[in-house]
Amino acid sequence: MRRPFTALIVIGATLGVGATALAQSGGSELSIDFQDGCLDHSRVVVKVAAPSDRAIEALSVSAHGREVLRLNGLSGEARMRVRLASPRGQVTVSGELAGGETFTRSRDYRGCAPEPTPEPAPQRNTRPEPTLTGGGEG
Repeated sequence: MRRPFTALIVIGATLGVGATALAQSGGSELSIDFQDGCLDHSRVVVKVAAPSDRAIEALSVSAHGREVLRLNGLSGEARMRVRLASPRGQVTVSGELAGGETFTRSRDYRGCAPEPTPEPAPQRNTRPEPTLTGGGEG
């Protein structure tokens, strides 16, 4: 029973070291990471990392179809905060790598559902039940 558990720990540690080394070396592919989940505010964080062997010649970020940011000559990583008109909409990142290869990535966002308002606890009737009295001779 101990061997599979030990093997799992060794494999997990090896994969973790490999992923850390790859992240530190930059990676050979373009990386575009959009913020996950729904939005409870109107800002979105986008991370872009150029491939280690090429630069991004031109980068354009659009929100709701309007360009909000333009960068030229990006050779490392960039983290940007894009503001939307409301907590809903589309963010698009497009551009061109050195060598002429173009790219486009988009993500649609929606607002988070509002927290449900708690229902008030039902109030208990604190008055005593009426007692029936009476009767008599009939």
